[in-house]
Formats: sequence, C-alpha cells, structure tokens
Amino acid sequence: MPLFQNHFAINFYHKGVSKQFARRILSQVPSAGDKLVFNCKRYLVDSVEWCLDDDATNNEYQALINIEITEA
Repeated sequence: MPLFQNHFAINFYHKGVSKQFARRILSQVPSAGDKLVFNCKRYLVDSVEWCLDDDATNNEYQALINIEITEA
C-alpha cells in the first residue's frame, strides 16, 4: 500500500522532448485539454500516460504519471 494513497507523482514533459520539464506531487491528475500554469506561463496538457507497474513509485504514491504539455 502506498504511503501517500491520495497523491500522484507526476512528471511533466514538453511534447517531443525527452528531458523532464518538471515533477510535482498532486492529489488530482490533470486531463488532456486542461490548462496549467508554471512560473506565470500557460501550458496545455496534450497527453496523460499512467505508469502502473509495481515498481513505478517505490510504494510512496498511488501511481506515476507522465504528462506532455505545449505552450498555450
């Protein structure tokens, strides 16, 4: 059982770039089409990928999620 059952480890990536843009721990997962703000700049969520492997989160968080974003 995860230590933080109601939290998700989320990795953010710019669409088409393999280097991670940001990592956040959130209690809700953004959906495709949502708008996000990082440092006063708006981004659009392009895709959401759930990683549900047993070892994906080291038993800390409920799931590991990768999200691709583009500037809005």
